[in-house]
Formats: sequence, structure tokens, C-alpha cells
Amino acid sequence: MTETRIHPTALTKAALARRAAFRPVLVVLTGFLVVSIAMEAVLIVQSVSGTEIDPAVWVRCSIVLGSSILLLVFAATASRGSRPAWRRLRIIAPIVVVAVIVIVAIPGFLPDWVRVEQAVCGALVLPAAILVNLPGMSILFPKEA
Repeated sequence: MTETRIHPTALTKAALARRAAFRPVLVVLTGFLVVSIAMEAVLIVQSVSGTEIDPAVWVRCSIVLGSSILLLVFAATASRGSRPAWRRLRIIAPIVVVAVIVIVAIPGFLPDWVRVEQAVCGALVLPAAILVNLPGMSILFPKEA
């Protein structure tokens, strides 16, 4: 099985502009994924070492990890020109930010150290949510005829 690669000079101006526009989005969403994976690793280490972890922490952190994977996949696919992936990213990224704000704001729901991690995740998703919803981004995804 051979891998098909497009030579950079073969890319259209639109494709180059789209990739450039998505570079910061991919960076912050990769950071979101890294923080989410690190949190799961911390939870696993704590659990193995005998610390009891509240099921709400496991569930919340697992949901955040899943959303980090989805957002990064959507962003990577959109950066390659997928309009449906871009639309999903435009909808889901702001929802993730709002969900994080709500969860972090609930007093006593999560331990403070988990709330800090969640806030960091929200802070990483926020610029992606803003960037993919900028008016100029739609130019990079023309509607099909």
C-alpha cells in the first residue's frame, strides 16, 4: 500500500490559506488533547496507588478526553478542506467551552485541582472556538454547487 502525498507546490492557494488558518487551531487543540491525556494518566496513577477517585471526576475527565479527540479530528479534517468537519467544529467547540465554564462554576462538584485542569482545557478550546467562527473562515469553505 502506497501513501499518496501532495507536493506543497501542487496545493492551491485556497488549500494553503486553509492550512495556515488552521495551524493555530490545531496547536491549541493538540494542547487540549495533551492536557486531557495527562489528566487521565494522573487519575490512573492515583487510583493504582490507592487514592479513591470520585466517579464524577472519572466521568468528567473521560468526557473531556473524548471531546479533545473529536475536536482535533474535526480540525485536522477541516484543515484538509472538509466543510462538514468545519461546521461540526464551529458548533461543538463553543459548546465545550460553555460546558467547561458551567462545570467549573459549580461549587463543590469537582475537587479544586480538577477544576483547574478543566479551566485550562476550556482556555485551550476558547481560541479554537473563536478562530473557526471568524467571518473570514467561511471563505475557505465555499459551498458546493
